[in-house]
Amino acid sequence: MKKSVKARAGTLAGNERRLLDEVVAAFQASTGLPLALVKGPGGRGKGAGWRLALTPEPGAPERLYRPLLRQIDRAETLGAIKAELQEGPEPGVVVTPKLNAALARQCRAMDMPFLDGQGNAYLREPGVLILVMGQRQSQPGQGGAVRRASGRAGTGTGLKLVFALLSDPGLLKATSPVLREAAGVSLGSVPAVLGDLEQRGLLLRIGWGKGWQVPRWQPLLEAWTTQYPLALRPKLRSFRFRSPGQGHWWQGVNPADYGGQWGGEVAAALLGTVLKPQQSLLYLQPEAMRLGLARLIREHGLRPDPDGSGDVEVVEAFWSNERLGLSVATVPIPLVIADLLASLDSRNIEAAMELRESWLRGVEG
Repeated sequence: MKKSVKARAGTLAGNERRLLDEVVAAFQASTGLPLALVKGPGGRGKGAGWRLALTPEPGAPERLYRPLLRQIDRAETLGAIKAELQEGPEPGVVVTPKLNAALARQCRAMDMPFLDGQGNAYLREPGVLILVMGQRQSQPGQGGAVRRASGRAGTGTGLKLVFALLSDPGLLKATSPVLREAAGVSLGSVPAVLGDLEQRGLLLRIGWGKGWQVPRWQPLLEAWTTQYPLALRPKLRSFRFRSPGQGHWWQGVNPADYGGQWGGEVAAALLGTVLKPQQSLLYLQPEAMRLGLARLIREHGLRPDPDGSGDVEVVEAFWSNERLGLSVATVPIPLVIADLLASLDSRNIEAAMELRESWLRGVEG
């Protein structure tokens, strides 16, 4: 019953092909079901233009899945990955070298289909339910096929610079000293980050001294929203509080009075989504973290909640509103999207996808 991958597949990048071969072989070994790599419509990203064809039972029509190749080792990335899976009209499946048990359970809880090189799998749609967990097969070469980018753009400094570009696309034409000032990073880091983005195909150089252009904004946005909760967000000073009443306290707050802007769920609501905030996230400018925070606590009756279960979080901003020319009540939309995706809440992921489409229309239109 098993179909040959090589008989039906064309040319893929070597590391991508190795991962897909490993995953197909492991899936067939753990389930006994035929799975094949077949040519499909074009697309973007690793695995684009190819599909995984599953025959759930003899004589049944093939079911095609769009593979999304990713290395997953942190739960914070799952929200962004699920959003990518839901982009197209056809079913998608995450393909990864190895998924540990905790992350596999999280994927299942989020109803996020996956296949890994160990033979673990979760696929669910009408007429099909496949769940394999706990497999620990050892295969030569396994685990090296897909790795998270390790260049300068994925560091805390790089993410600050990319955030500045996402917040103000006009900075693409700016000089390195202007970019350094806008992003609040060192001058020497600017060319290193821009060069890394160029090597990854996320930026194109117009010409020496003429600036840069973004060939497609969505990959740049996704790269940033995926890395932000991993490489930058954990470094930011933050405090948890519990609000009085039923969590509607924020409706009477003007964040500018305290040197801040709304992020997360509150920002999504203010930006026009149907999301009803259950958690409040307020970013305060660094110079407001002492006096502004003290006033906020005093005037709105916030109670410290160090165990992390409170409905209010105040985070020190990593950017300067003055340098980026920001003055509205919400943080830039890319940061709102990252906050929502990192929460892993299905309501928030839906709102993030809505905001993403709106933002992309604005920058690409």
